[in-house]
Amino acid sequence: MHFTPRDGRVGDLYGVLRIDGRYQLFYEHRSTGEPAARWGHAVSDDLVIWREGAAVAGPDQAGAPRCGSVVDGPDGPVLFHSRTGEGVWRATVAPGLDGWRAEPPHPVLGPLSHGFADLRDPFVWAAGDGWRMLVAASPDTGGSAVLQYRSTDLLAWECDGVLTTGEDAGWGLPRLFELDGEWVLLLAGGDAAYAIGSYDGLGFTARAWGVFGRGSLGPAAPFLDAAGRRCVLARVGGSSWAGTLSVPWILSVRGTSLLASPHPHLDRYLVNGVPGLTATDGEVRDHGDLILRMPAGGETTILADADIVEVTVEGVSGLGAARRAFPGDPGAHIARCA
Repeated sequence: MHFTPRDGRVGDLYGVLRIDGRYQLFYEHRSTGEPAARWGHAVSDDLVIWREGAAVAGPDQAGAPRCGSVVDGPDGPVLFHSRTGEGVWRATVAPGLDGWRAEPPHPVLGPLSHGFADLRDPFVWAAGDGWRMLVAASPDTGGSAVLQYRSTDLLAWECDGVLTTGEDAGWGLPRLFELDGEWVLLLAGGDAAYAIGSYDGLGFTARAWGVFGRGSLGPAAPFLDAAGRRCVLARVGGSSWAGTLSVPWILSVRGTSLLASPHPHLDRYLVNGVPGLTATDGEVRDHGDLILRMPAGGETTILADADIVEVTVEGVSGLGAARRAFPGDPGAHIARCA
């Protein structure tokens, strides 16, 4: 249920595309003993069972890699990523997904000098007849900012200005998307935060903030499934399953909350009831032992797979480790608590 590479782990999560009727997962592949990370790829028909492809070398550039995003360009997947101190790079995939090349062989966004530094974590999406890119940046005055760029060809980018700013000095991985008549901005920092608000094509104005991830739930990558539903996958971590992929969740907005529910493709794999798991007043326990603390109130959904426990409570997702693997049929177990 939780995808993990055979000989390594998931590092940064670049995203999910739907190409030729199948879901394509792109991620940073990290293996013990290898000096440099490679880029991994997996394919799925249902977002639950993934078939791992060969991990290949990314473009050969100096500098420590940082996260980015992948889009389905006119000629195939295009992956944008940042390098420490070098701005934003663009890479295209070779035929057959057997390698990547830097195209062009220099950053598409260089280091800034007019009030911002440390461009990182590009997020690109199609908008109208062109493309938009968000990048996290560090203002000279302190705090964090998200900048927006636009392009007609995924090559030349023009700055639109500042999308939003915050006092948090650790913002990263900005993700912006429309959902249920609202706009949602996901951000990574201390906890994975979200804002619900309005977006006019240039700026984002938040009307409500919340926390999306608790426990060992890492940064999330949103995407659309075949039915047009807004979905999300996240990298999860823990003592025994660091660098594992979460199960797929469907997102929705209710009032000031961002809600997550198990993707319906999980239904065929689920067995109702999780022996020993309880959720009371936000405390998730395994046979009485506290394994995760969540906000209290509302319907709680618990999904357990071996010793991995994923939980949502009215818009907040979390992940913890059970004290033991759960007995019963192979696969996941699910429980919903009022």
